[in-house]
Amino acid sequence: MDYKITYLDSTDLLVVKTAGKMDVDDFIAMAKDLLQHPRCLVGGNVIFDHTALEFNDVPVSDLQRIRAFHMSNEERIGNGKSAIVVKIGLSKKWHKLWSQGEKIKTGNKVQVFENYNHAINWVKKDK
Repeated sequence: MDYKITYLDSTDLLVVKTAGKMDVDDFIAMAKDLLQHPRCLVGGNVIFDHTALEFNDVPVSDLQRIRAFHMSNEERIGNGKSAIVVKIGLSKKWHKLWSQGEKIKTGNKVQVFENYNHAINWVKKDK
């Protein structure tokens, strides 16, 4: 899995763009890099552009590892918004994927979109 983290001055947002086959180690490395980014603030908002990410065959054990990372960094992540953008027609598949395994409670608000502009509008609303 490849990823790139950028800060967009035009939207005042961090954007994480992923591509390739979803891999738990790369996903966690991406999250670590995001938390180390100089523009990443506690409670900040992020757009995750997963339109080029293949997430068909992700084991529940990998989801649990990602959730465990999130919970161990909950204080650093805070209560911002995370907008997930997937290809048109794949939002239900993304929800189905993450409906597996043990759920976590977090202050971070997450919403899935199939339209990049809708994701930006949601993140910027009430900012």
